[in-house]
Amino acid sequence: MLSQIIIPEATPARKIKGYKMPETKENLVSWDFVSEQMAQSRHYWISTVFPDNRPHVVPVWGIWLENRFHFEGSMQTAWGKNILQNPHIAVHLPDADKVVMIEGTAHLIQDDEIADKTWSLLDRTFQNKYQVDKGSPYIYVKPKRVLAWDGEGLTTMTRWLFNE
Repeated sequence: MLSQIIIPEATPARKIKGYKMPETKENLVSWDFVSEQMAQSRHYWISTVFPDNRPHVVPVWGIWLENRFHFEGSMQTAWGKNILQNPHIAVHLPDADKVVMIEGTAHLIQDDEIADKTWSLLDRTFQNKYQVDKGSPYIYVKPKRVLAWDGEGLTTMTRWLFNE
């Protein structure tokens, strides 16, 4: 069974001189903002790392379920081969105004890690979203750090740091 994702306290992102970033918690976005943006997006960009440390960025289909980003595709792709050698991954939405970026590690779900009912829910949610009759989002991202903000400025930039 996959462990529950515990959402840490939201904090202002590290302040950078010259940027109008929040210094207190009053203007931060909520975790609900993250969940809404992740759930409603049709496309997601993932970034993996080639063995020679070059970045590789590609759009994928995925779903947001139980505070996890799940996606699927062939492990024969460049990104698939990359996460088998180095599971570090970044995910971000295509929207530059309602921003969510997730940094973490990619995990391939094994058959015995989740119940058949959960597999069915993952498959059905993915297939309904993309109107396909196949597809199983068997990879999920375990978050280490999430950054999000709402609007063109950085005045709501919020950070969540997750325990390992």
